Amino acid sequence: MNSPTLPTPRWFVVDDESPILNLTEQVLRKFSVADVRGCADPCEALDDMRTAPDELELLVTDLNMPGMNGLELARHVRALAPRAKVVLITGSALTLPDKRTLAAHGVDFLLPKPFGVRELMSAVRGLCGADSFRAN
Repeated sequence: MNSPTLPTPRWFVVDDESPILNLTEQVLRKFSVADVRGCADPCEALDDMRTAPDELELLVTDLNMPGMNGLELARHVRALAPRAKVVLITGSALTLPDKRTLAAHGVDFLLPKPFGVRELMSAVRGLCGADSFRAN
């Protein structure tokens, strides 16, 4: 008897800064088994997420973006896919949200910029578990 195949989890990287978007997306693609999608526009990303909310496992998003900030996007994702994990990245130490604000918007982890591959992978592995990563 064949067991049903589970859908591939979808991970989204949303950042209006192309270098950070591209690098983060590449790192996650290299190490994960997920379908990693990058987008510079949070509204477009949210539209894509709505096509298969049950497959949405992770959002890595910048805080400050035009159109919709990362906290707003996180809140939408939490409503759309309550089990999805959210990593908020920001380079602005002056406007860091407090823990209560992060929790109210469904943010699981705050990752300050600049961050390295090790910090990113540690945060994501801690949230999504080892099964989401390729064997080395």
